[in-house]
Amino acid sequence: MARRDYSRSERISTRPKMEPASWSSCEPKTTSPKRLSGPFVSEPADAGKSGISLRLAGPAEGALVERLTRRIWTGRVSEESTVFTETPESVAAQLEKGGGAILFDGPEAIGSGRWVPVPGPSGQGLWMEVKRIGVLEAYRKRGFGEVILKALEAAGREAGAEGAQLAVRHDQVRLVDFYAGLGYVLADDVELTTPNPRSPPPVGMRKHFRTNT
Repeated sequence: MARRDYSRSERISTRPKMEPASWSSCEPKTTSPKRLSGPFVSEPADAGKSGISLRLAGPAEGALVERLTRRIWTGRVSEESTVFTETPESVAAQLEKGGGAILFDGPEAIGSGRWVPVPGPSGQGLWMEVKRIGVLEAYRKRGFGEVILKALEAAGREAGAEGAQLAVRHDQVRLVDFYAGLGYVLADDVELTTPNPRSPPPVGMRKHFRTNT
């Protein structure tokens, strides 16, 4: 799988209006955000009014992503979740292997997600595992989860992934319908990169990029 060069700022492919990542700092940019757009982004109805922007995340932003993810998950999932055992270093390692995306409202980070490369079904091909998509409570049910997911999928495709897999926690099964609406199907053979023996098995889902958009 082709590796992204995080030593310089870059856009996702050549699509306009995506704010490039800056790996020189873990803090969000303070310049005026750009509107989300592009064929792989489903722009929320209020994105242009609220100053929502998104940029790719690399390993230098591991601390920011770890803090934000922990804040999003606290009170939302069981304390047994592996999200509460993550460290800035472990998150940075995942971002180094794959990548991530951070959503901002002005200068404030409000949501994120990440991905890592994995073998495809039956060990064939190169795929991606989508992980930890979430937004702060005040920004839920506004379409931002889909924005983050599509940005991650676009980055994975660019890196050569043939499809994506993910898992829905047993206490978040309502998300199965959300992902199904975006082209994911149930798959009981998904093997996760960070399984949790302390929790009931999650619901595995998979999407093949050659047949889904």
